[in-house]
Amino acid sequence: MDTKFNFTKLDARTRALMIEEIKRAEESANLYLSARFNDIGARGWVPWLTLAAEQHDEHWLAFQLEAAGAMKHLETRAKPKGGYTVAHVPDTAAETMAEGQFNRFYMAAICRRATEDGKADVRVYRAKHRGEPRPESRALEGISRGAGVLLQELRSKDLSLKCDLLKPNSGLSIEY
Repeated sequence: MDTKFNFTKLDARTRALMIEEIKRAEESANLYLSARFNDIGARGWVPWLTLAAEQHDEHWLAFQLEAAGAMKHLETRAKPKGGYTVAHVPDTAAETMAEGQFNRFYMAAICRRATEDGKADVRVYRAKHRGEPRPESRALEGISRGAGVLLQELRSKDLSLKCDLLKPNSGLSIEY
């Protein structure tokens, strides 16, 4: 099973739009920085993300995070009954971050391309196959979304509440 996303339009035009969207997010203080980043991750994130958009992919981006030791090893978590505990950061944290944010900017670029090409809608597809996709992810496959509305969701400050396509590890992306 392939461990990479199948981005159907990851070409020079999409990459240029991704870079514009990354710059836009950075300028508007809307670039997501993981709380799991250490100082290395916080400093290296934007250059790595930009280089991934220019020349590479989400897999390369995850490798950069892992190779540089960009993630914390421990984090504080709230306990269900109150109080806090210290826990290990999951081994998949770098991969989850890289995939989610690379895909966010890829989808923003696809929304812009669709609009430029006179298409009002984009379609959700499974870009990365998972062992057993969550039912809520499966339910989104094949649906159409308005490109302009989705672009605004992807640019939103509170992505987790606005964009259902950005749930961690969904494996979903968009095309037209």
